[in-house]
Amino acid sequence: MKKTQLQRILAAGLSAVLLLTAPMEADAAVWGSTTKAAAFPAYDMGNAFQGPAANITPGEPLTDVTEEEARAFERSLSAQTLETGTEQTDFEKKAKQKAQSLVSLYKGNSVQYAIMQNGKLLFSDAVGIDDPKKKSKVTTDSVYCVASISKMFTTTAVMQLVEEGKIDLDAPVTAYVPEFTMADARYKDITVRMLLNHSSGILGGELNSALLYGDSDTSYHDNLLEKLAGEHLKADPGAYSVYCNDGFILAEIVVEHVSGKTFTEYLQENVFDPLNLTSTRTAVQVTDKDPVAGAYVTKKSEKLPIEYFNGIGTGGIYSNAEDLCRFGMTFTKNNGKLLSKDSVSATMVQEGRKGQWCEEYSGMLDYGLGWDSVDTYPFADYGITAVEKGGDSLNYHGELVVLPEQDLSVAVLSSGLSSAHDALLAQYLAKELLKEQGTITEEKINAVASKYTVEKQSVPDELKTYEGYYTSMGAGYQIKLTGSGLTMTAVGQPDSKVKFTYSGDGLFVYAGGIQALKFMTQNGTKYVMLGAYNSLPGIGTSHSYTYFGQKTASKKLTKSVKQAWQKRDDKVYLIVSEKYSSAYYEMASVAMGVDMDMCQPGYFYHDRIKDANNAVEFIDIPMQMSRDARNFTFNKDADGAEYLTSGKMRWICEDDIKKLSAVSSFNVKLNAKTGEAKWRKITKKTAGKTMSVKLPKNKGCTVAVYDKDGKLKLNSYVSGKTSVKLPKDGYVVFAGDKGASFAVKIK
Repeated sequence: MKKTQLQRILAAGLSAVLLLTAPMEADAAVWGSTTKAAAFPAYDMGNAFQGPAANITPGEPLTDVTEEEARAFERSLSAQTLETGTEQTDFEKKAKQKAQSLVSLYKGNSVQYAIMQNGKLLFSDAVGIDDPKKKSKVTTDSVYCVASISKMFTTTAVMQLVEEGKIDLDAPVTAYVPEFTMADARYKDITVRMLLNHSSGILGGELNSALLYGDSDTSYHDNLLEKLAGEHLKADPGAYSVYCNDGFILAEIVVEHVSGKTFTEYLQENVFDPLNLTSTRTAVQVTDKDPVAGAYVTKKSEKLPIEYFNGIGTGGIYSNAEDLCRFGMTFTKNNGKLLSKDSVSATMVQEGRKGQWCEEYSGMLDYGLGWDSVDTYPFADYGITAVEKGGDSLNYHGELVVLPEQDLSVAVLSSGLSSAHDALLAQYLAKELLKEQGTITEEKINAVASKYTVEKQSVPDELKTYEGYYTSMGAGYQIKLTGSGLTMTAVGQPDSKVKFTYSGDGLFVYAGGIQALKFMTQNGTKYVMLGAYNSLPGIGTSHSYTYFGQKTASKKLTKSVKQAWQKRDDKVYLIVSEKYSSAYYEMASVAMGVDMDMCQPGYFYHDRIKDANNAVEFIDIPMQMSRDARNFTFNKDADGAEYLTSGKMRWICEDDIKKLSAVSSFNVKLNAKTGEAKWRKITKKTAGKTMSVKLPKNKGCTVAVYDKDGKLKLNSYVSGKTSVKLPKDGYVVFAGDKGASFAVKIK
């Protein structure tokens, strides 16, 4: 059956995962090279959560902006545009040019940055718009969600308690949280260290109803132990490191149990106050009186309510670049206020390498305790130690880079971009300062590779065994080898074929040298590695090298099982489990889809089909590409309606959604026990008419309306409006507290 673009976009949702570090391309589709479309964006918790290489599309650069365009833009910046009212050095002017490029050329909302050395703030600045309607600008006092950079605050709290003798990093978590249990006996072997270096084996984290607008609901944290009690592990504890958000919320709970304080209380007393971080707070402390930087969809749209990241230990800290720099100084040679030198050094041990099997390459994710990398490109190539941590929520992004021996801390925060953009600006700032100070030379900078070399050679016969399907949580591809290279094609998308040329030493290089693939075998399993140079012209180049996929053999299904899955082909499922304040109603990220043409035979995207109703995770890949694994189950309720479930998340099949009543007045009441959202289809009888809704008193709720392409037409929770003209073939969702009743009028 020929699939529509809507169906393919919806199907892509099931390949998406909740990934919370630096994205390579925030707006790219998750599966293969499908282009982003208006049709119901996939429920992927925001592509901005994709980690290094998780959202790279083979053969595609980070941006289509050219070096010539970037230089022309910088030349076009007038002195007035860059005016700050204070005298600036050439370095400060260049920094502001780069930041302005991110806002104007790369279409960000705002950027804030700071650089500190030897305990002194060298400079800080901010560019961009805070509120499009008021035309107000962000300032250096504006506060951003630092997202996964929050993990370093959690690491700091744990290490403080280690110094006090209250926590042993290598003791089991159960020693501090006795009620922690899982449906997998191996959980008893999970240590506190494993939570911080991502090697616990915990599936990852769905963060359902955790990213909310104007709502600091802590239920995800409060219910985490219950959630984990029903889960199995994806790997033996300590086997290898793969990014895990739930692990850091569990570490947060460890701190609370040991200290006898809430995590917010602990951080305020032991981190924020000692460093005088007056602009830093947790999600439960943030209010609408705080100068939270504006988030908005376009520069002409309304400023959104505050986005609350309600998982403090993994992503729920808010700060500004100056405060973040001060915190970063904790990890330099002249620290001393929060942690001992031994504790600081312990965070920078290459913990992640213990479970990574590939060869050493520049740009790898070398996890420390909390850090994404303790051997960061390009500084490692200069012979300089640098550690970094990136972070992304739906709307906010950031990067913290610390050079311990240079006593240097750099922080960049943004709205509407990605931490990949922020990381390149942070890298630029640190590199330019070191160049000014004579620590590195232009010659040394130019000596560091910025692309792969293509030297066409014949493919050795022994590499032919690597032909086949490769799967990860981010993508599924089929690889075929030729005499001089290979072709890589996204599953179910023959037009996505990309060619790589064999260049010797096992390396297959894409034209222009921006990407390269390499194969390896470990413990009998074959993997494809991906190296990528990602450039932002005018700012800099990053390099990543990571596991990209695991070779998987096609699986033959029984006739009955195959038929069961084919019956779901082309079906759309709509979320019923997200809280009414969820940011995904506003983003229209409410749909999941099934497209079996985009699945390897015997698989449901990144899961292996087990039976007629279940698909289970199976991937064993270190670093990023097996993170936030999940199992999927299809089941029916007492009325025969089919639901798709994954952990605590639930979607209803479009076939089982009732039609929106055409009578002039009626009520829609949510289930008093489950509180699940109710969806309605807009038919010919109601399309074009005006729907007005009286919201229930003393109940939190929203009514949202989408057109047939998934474009949001109304979200009463965000806009305050309760009336809308109903679009043809669209959908209405009623979401709210348990038992909420909506009075609806149609005319």
